[in-house]
Amino acid sequence: MVMAQSTRQARKLEKARTEALSSITGDRLRVELMAQRPRTEDDKLNTDLLKTVLERLTEIETKAKDAATTDDLDDFKEDGESQGLFAAYFCPVNEIYDEAVLEIDTVEGWGIPKSSPKRLRELFTDKLKNAANDPHSARGALYSIYAEADAWKDFIDDYEDTMDTYMRWLFGLSVGMLLLAIAALYFAPKFPFLVFSALLLAGATGSCISVMAKMPALDASLSGELDAYRRRVLTRIGVGITASIIGCGLLGWGVLPISIQSQTFSDALNVCSAPSSPCAAIIKALIVITVPMLLGFSERALASFENRILGELHSSPKKR
Repeated sequence: MVMAQSTRQARKLEKARTEALSSITGDRLRVELMAQRPRTEDDKLNTDLLKTVLERLTEIETKAKDAATTDDLDDFKEDGESQGLFAAYFCPVNEIYDEAVLEIDTVEGWGIPKSSPKRLRELFTDKLKNAANDPHSARGALYSIYAEADAWKDFIDDYEDTMDTYMRWLFGLSVGMLLLAIAALYFAPKFPFLVFSALLLAGATGSCISVMAKMPALDASLSGELDAYRRRVLTRIGVGITASIIGCGLLGWGVLPISIQSQTFSDALNVCSAPSSPCAAIIKALIVITVPMLLGFSERALASFENRILGELHSSPKKR
């Protein structure tokens, strides 16, 4: 087992190393291609800065090849991205404005909040248009635009990785808990207490499906929602389970007199917890599974039950 864990860690490290080296190579290529663009005779290339940037990228690449942890590789990857931003200072003067506009349009096409591209245009348009008179300031503006684009790209990658991880876990939990709920109902005639387990599992399944259906949008970064999403997932699942159990209890108690084809939820519970014909048990089991899943899926269920049961306590007495 220790050997298997060591092998997984080694594979993870090599995968991270490959990604880091590929990113650093891309940053180097970004700088070199920008420096190779044709330019006018009076638009001299800053060869000293270019040499420094390329040497620094070489140092980062060498360290990444010998890195022993994934954290170090992440740091080297970020260092390479920082050096890649200097491509802005090698952009020909007559292409700075077009390059900046294209970069902003690309960022805007990623579906990020409109406020970010709008802010970039408001801050840097004047400097970009004045590139012929003040190329250093224009290139500095392009550098800032590149930095903003890289920040959004990193966030989008984190967002996709986070949402993909949660989606996989929630999907697996939903399928697993649904199967366990069905199994619990199957053995409920012999062990009646399993009915409660089935209701709990079905409610949790509905809650997980509700979370999957309402993943946060990309602009969640503005409110910090992505960083706290794990806590929100647990909270929403907990609320869904609570609402499901309360709702099933009220339906089984008869406080909420809801019936389908003269069959109440309480009738279905009684059939599932006692021996009966296989056909009848299957039909009632579907009802017992469906109702808590539906209650767990709806985040408004708990508030509805509160209004239904406690509404009269909060209302003021009528005047005669």
